[in-house]
Amino acid sequence: MPFKEELNHIKQQLEILIKKADSIDAVSLVQESEEESLSNSISYSGTITTDEGRRKWKPASKTLGEVLTPDSGGLANILSSLGHKQRIEIIKSLLQEPKNATELVKELGMGTTGQLYHHMKPLLHAGIIEQKERGGSYSIAADKVLPILLQLAAAAEMFESSRYLALEALREEPEKMNMKMKGDFDVNILLFSLINHAIQEHEAGHASRINIYLHSDGSATVSDDGRGIPVSLLEGTSMSRLQDVLTDVEKNYLENLSNEKSGIPVAAINAFSEKLTVLIKKDHRIYRQEYQYGKALAQVAPIGETNETGTCITFLPDKKVFKTGFHSVKLEEKINELQGLYPDLSLSLQ
Repeated sequence: MPFKEELNHIKQQLEILIKKADSIDAVSLVQESEEESLSNSISYSGTITTDEGRRKWKPASKTLGEVLTPDSGGLANILSSLGHKQRIEIIKSLLQEPKNATELVKELGMGTTGQLYHHMKPLLHAGIIEQKERGGSYSIAADKVLPILLQLAAAAEMFESSRYLALEALREEPEKMNMKMKGDFDVNILLFSLINHAIQEHEAGHASRINIYLHSDGSATVSDDGRGIPVSLLEGTSMSRLQDVLTDVEKNYLENLSNEKSGIPVAAINAFSEKLTVLIKKDHRIYRQEYQYGKALAQVAPIGETNETGTCITFLPDKKVFKTGFHSVKLEEKINELQGLYPDLSLSLQ
């Protein structure tokens, strides 16, 4: 009967499915067992596609023992060999495509091929970079591409931590910053620097007013009506541009300004503050973020709406470093001096 034949067919299909299920379970058990045995291992693999084609590295793994056993000095040498800004720039450029010396010098703005070779030499000797023929293009050695990319990926994961390590190192040696007056660390220098940074925004044609406030708790505020420090994410990271400015001692106050030094960097002011609060008025919103000794306590967040623009920074200097408070007479003299230099700028002390 057709009906009986159909039932037999269904029965056969069920038996096949049951066998497949059993085999899947068996494979799953084997995989779980293997995963348990690798619980103390680090596994890695990778695929990269370039103009030259697609390259895939086979999965590999190392136990924690293999990773942690090598001499710390040797590990430090490996990490420090890549820990130079110019070498990193060379590697990043060659990861994109092979280039000759002339192209690298031009792209990286090194000035001379001599400067380039100074950084190339250790990379060539270490086998990280290779040159197939004299005078030809440089490229990253094929067997070093994945290790380098893994290191860069790991470093990117610690991007924010590296900033705080640098700020903490700065806090341990405040003598490195030009903050002394008559032998003592002068907190007024921090305030003058913050005012000068805001004046840069006026020089760029975007701020017409700067207000300075001295508070009873020993903190001070500098507020301007400029463009406001950008709060968008820094490319390739989860960090805002605001946090970038406030944690990188090489950064100036705002983007697209002159590279001239204007006193203490904002990040250093942040590092030497028990507490720092920044308010940004930009894109019809008010953003807020708090810091403690240079470390962000939370991500920058919108707290309201506004039609105004500008930056407002309030900081409480570290009393362990600065033994005296702000000097109102010095501040008034500074403001009068600046008012004479910038007659179109409104400066007020409250």
